[in-house]
Amino acid sequence: MSIKNKMKDFFGLEEDPNSTYEEEEYAVANAAAPSTTETSVVRQDDRPKSANNLVALNTKKKDRSKVVLAEPRVFAEAQDISDHLKENRAVIVNLQRMSKEQSRQVVNFLSGVVYALEGSMTSIGHNTILCTPNNVELTGSISNLISEDELHSKGW
Repeated sequence: MSIKNKMKDFFGLEEDPNSTYEEEEYAVANAAAPSTTETSVVRQDDRPKSANNLVALNTKKKDRSKVVLAEPRVFAEAQDISDHLKENRAVIVNLQRMSKEQSRQVVNFLSGVVYALEGSMTSIGHNTILCTPNNVELTGSISNLISEDELHSKGW
């Protein structure tokens, strides 16, 4: 078989002599048995072969997890952070713009919220904490440039 014939077979350009015979059989069978409703015969060979390779591009997206960045300036903003946690969103809290006393109050309040939601709270930097609800799993660790003793002496 030549390359030209192989290409015709591959792209379906060459007519198969058996296919015309089958079409004639269908025409004879339909003419011999008249019916009140029209019937259409679709053979599997007539369907394009590429139809099986189609992939839908507009698939429904799953709900994505969100991470909220918060930088409270007063203690009253801690309630907004707790609302995000109750909605199963992780929150990164930057406490650098608060006084030491207010930041301690926010950390105490958020630790109670995280405990009630069975989540976790992790220090990820100086005056920065990550609060996660129970649907978020943390893996890995961040090396601290500040020793644990320095954190405790600063009120953390």
